[in-house]
Amino acid sequence: MRDESLQVLSTLQMARRGAEFHVLRYQPSDKPLDYLVAYQAAFALRIFENPADQRFDFNRTDEAIKGVTQLLTASKPLTEADSDGLPQFAELVAHWALMNLRSLPIGMRIDRWLAADYPELREQQLASHLQQQQQNMNVLTMSQGKLHVPVTLLSTVAAYALFSDQLAGTRRYAIPFEAAGVIEDGRHLLKILDAIPNESVNDRKLVDHWADACGMTGWFAWTTYQP
Repeated sequence: MRDESLQVLSTLQMARRGAEFHVLRYQPSDKPLDYLVAYQAAFALRIFENPADQRFDFNRTDEAIKGVTQLLTASKPLTEADSDGLPQFAELVAHWALMNLRSLPIGMRIDRWLAADYPELREQQLASHLQQQQQNMNVLTMSQGKLHVPVTLLSTVAAYALFSDQLAGTRRYAIPFEAAGVIEDGRHLLKILDAIPNESVNDRKLVDHWADACGMTGWFAWTTYQP
């Protein structure tokens, strides 16, 4: 389904409560969608290949907004205008940070699988990574008044930049995050990715370990998947 309002390249909504189909939404494009469809479908495969008692939903807790707010207000006093805009900006940053935490580490495992087993998708895969990296660089300048995305939350996209460079055989995507001073944090996340076994039953463990490394523990809760 085309979705002009979508802020990411694509997303998958699982069929629940009697719905007949999973729904994949994507940004309008005249380019082939094979890679994006395969990438999103793989998230569903990784959930449903687990036994029912090992399937979980990822849900934000109230601690996420509290944590982001503390990070945004820790370094400097806010102007009145910044204080007024703080709740809205904290909501935006929390949503962005948790979306990355949930999708990027598992998405890297999916990308490795697609690269190894479906080389015919490589051109589309690299083009999608290029587009995503261009979008991710925008976060380095995302602001509202004097409020900026906290540096400690940039490590997930730094890791993704390093991963995209590995996939493409380049060194360009990591450069902006190296300049921002978060590339070592990104490398640490990739070490965690490689240290935890690849099987889908370990996906929750992988996300938890990334959250701990990023200071996001308690910002979300796992609940039993409800079909």
